[in-house]
Parts: sequence; C-alpha cells; structure tokens
Amino acid sequence: MKRLFFGMVGALLVFAARAELFKDGETVCFLGDSITHGGRFHSYVYDYYLTRFPDRTVRFVNAGISGDSAGGAQGRLADDVVAKRPAAVVVMFGMNDVGRGLYVAEPSEQQRAGQQRARDNYRANMERLTARLKAEAGEPRLLFVTPSPFDQTGVNDRNNNQPGCNDGLARCAAIVHELAARNNGAVVDFHAPMTAFNLERQRQDPAFTIIGPDRVHPGAPGHLMMAWLFLKAQGAPALVSSVTIDAAAGRVVASENAAVTGLEKRDGGWSFTVLEQALPFPVDAAARPLLEWVPVERELNQEIVTVRGLAPGQYELRIDGAAVGRFSAEAFAKGVNLAFNEAVPQVRQAQAVARLNEARRSTETVLRNHAAVRWFLRHRKVDPDDLEAVRVYAETKMAKTGYYEGKVPEYLKAWGQRGEVIEKVADLERQAWAARKPVPHLFALVPVQP
Repeated sequence: MKRLFFGMVGALLVFAARAELFKDGETVCFLGDSITHGGRFHSYVYDYYLTRFPDRTVRFVNAGISGDSAGGAQGRLADDVVAKRPAAVVVMFGMNDVGRGLYVAEPSEQQRAGQQRARDNYRANMERLTARLKAEAGEPRLLFVTPSPFDQTGVNDRNNNQPGCNDGLARCAAIVHELAARNNGAVVDFHAPMTAFNLERQRQDPAFTIIGPDRVHPGAPGHLMMAWLFLKAQGAPALVSSVTIDAAAGRVVASENAAVTGLEKRDGGWSFTVLEQALPFPVDAAARPLLEWVPVERELNQEIVTVRGLAPGQYELRIDGAAVGRFSAEAFAKGVNLAFNEAVPQVRQAQAVARLNEARRSTETVLRNHAAVRWFLRHRKVDPDDLEAVRVYAETKMAKTGYYEGKVPEYLKAWGQRGEVIEKVADLERQAWAARKPVPHLFALVPVQP
C-alpha cells in the first residue's frame, strides 16, 4: 500500500513543472489564506534552507491572511508583496474561493450552479492576480501551489462535512496547473498527493486525517507533508553530508559536503575530525508522526557515516567525547544515518536554529494579525490608518464576536509599536543565520567489549 502511494506521488512530481531552488539573496513571499497565515509549511521549508544551505541568505515572508481569497488578496498586493521586492512569489488560494457552503450531500441545481460560478470566479481572480504580480512586483518567479485538500472522506463526530468540496478543490487545482502552464510558472501539487495519502490511510483507519478535525486546516504532520512536497518539487537534495572510511586501509575513501581530517587508529578503533558544510533538517516534534509514513528521512535528510573494514563487533560512536549510539561493524559498513539522532551535536545545533526560526515565525504572525485586521477594515470602508475612526467603528458598529472582530482591540493597542515587532523578526532571523554555521566535530569509534 505504501509503495503504491509513493509511486503515485513520484508520478505527480515528475509530470509537474520543476520549481527552482531559491538562491542566495532572494526574498520569497508566500501569498495565501489561513493555511499560510497561521500554518507552518513555509517555516518548515525555511528550516530546511537555513540548515542545508548555510552559505545562502534567503528571506521568507509570510503574506497569508486568514479568510482571504484570490480576489481579496488583490487589495493588499502593494503592502504584502510589492513592497517586499520578492524574487519569487508562492501563490496558494482556493479553500475560501471554492464556495464550501454550497457543497451538501444532495445539492440543488441552484447550488450546483453556484459551485460552477465560484470556480469561474476563482479562475478569473487567479488570472488577474497573476497578471498583477507580473506587472507590479517586477516579474518575480511564480510558484503556483494547488490548494490543500478538504477532507471529505474522514470519519469524525463533528457533523462538519461538506461532501463534494474536495472534488471542487480538485477542479481548482486543475485551474492552477493550466494557469502555471500559460505563465511559465512552476507548480507544487499539494492537493492530489495529500488526497491520495488520506484515502490510503483511511482504508485502514476511517478516522485518520492528514488534515485537522475541521477538515480544512492541516496540523503539524500535514504541514510537514506540504513542506516535503514543496521541497521535492524543487529538487531539494537529500544529502546533508557523507563520509566513507576504509578502516582496513586506514584512509578516507570519500567525503561529500564535508571535509575529513586527522584520521588515526586509537584504542582499537578510529578517530577523525569532520567539518560538514550543512546541518541536518530539523523536524518539529509535533510533525514527527509523518516520518512513519513518508520518506522524509530518505529523501531529505541523509547525514551518513560509513566505515568499512572494521573487525566484527559492536562500536560506540562518540562525537566530541559524548556517546551518540552503538552500532555493529555491519551497520557501519552499510552506513549510519545521524540526521535524526538527537544525541548528535549537529542535530542539536539544527534544532536550536529551528527554535529561532519558530520564534521568528511566531513573531511574524503578530504582523499578519495586524494585516488581517487592516484587510477586514478596508472591506468595511474603514481607514485602518485612522485609529480614531477604527475605535469609533469598533465601539458603535462592529459585532462583538468573530475572528477579525476579536483582533481589533489588540490592533488598536499594538499598531503603533509595530516597528518593534518588525525589528524583532529581523533580529531573530539574523540570529538563525548566525547559529547555523557548521563547526568541526571529533568523531571516535570505540570497540565495545562483549
């Protein structure tokens, strides 16, 4: 079953246009709705770039707003995209465009017609959005992302299904593919492989979902799957580093993305110093259940130490004097992957980088909450820069409950201090860039007495 699913994903990735890896000095805007605004897939992708390419300075910008659509986003392009001067824009809409409320178990002709109108509007708005991005943002590279699924097949007790909605999103995904082909844009497909994955797992467990219980918003494993699909579409390399030593000959046979020095025999084992040119990809603990089902380790996270010609037996691997694991001579001959071993100092360094990046993402979300309030106010003909007008509107006309309404009081208090938040985001990003520099480590293989 797993092999069939991954074969389907491989085919999807082969036939999709290949996106380029982001280059040094580039700014990338992720333009989308709540799945971008509060989600983490782009932050997980950033974790990969920070650790895999420590010589590149790439800046990721969250330009998502909860509840937004391909049409609504056009009212905020100047602030959220154009002002950032991006080299690339990742565009992901559809969940709020498809007309979810029109999908019911037995739709009327009027509801079916409404579904078609919603798709037609989505097509037209995506075409206008694409044209404006090209014209106003300096011809950035465009990466079109198909919408993530609405889980219409999972079983839960929330009475929140909208049957057929995911089929509507599949038609939106087809529009994305067509639009990308006409505009020389790359495609990253979330919809088809995530839908296939859900269906496969639900054959074994009908309650399983890679999407959250609301059927719309993926949890951490879902966002890791999105990051995996995104990086695979870009052709991201699996290799962190690879070191191969021939113990019988007493020499370094090969090293990729790493320099090995000081190889010497010691106490029946070997020691050597390794300076890698990258860190392993740090995966959020909340997202790790996905590792059981998707080959993230094999395809994105290979930090391999191979030692051939060892005398049979068990060996303790020590890095900088601390034990990180015990492995047989046979295991070392095949190659030991250290990328998810939390005792390894390179893994701990990568996790520290990820914590800084998560603090950056969380702080940036404050700015996105402000942007959401400004989007909400403009749609109600209230000038978001006139705080007195905002205050009057909030006190006299605005409803007292609701997602956006709940954020207006904080906006009134905090908008004047947004410069401090912007600087904090920049400072955390600088800290992450500084923290990712690889350092040399002393490896020792010590035979373990039976």
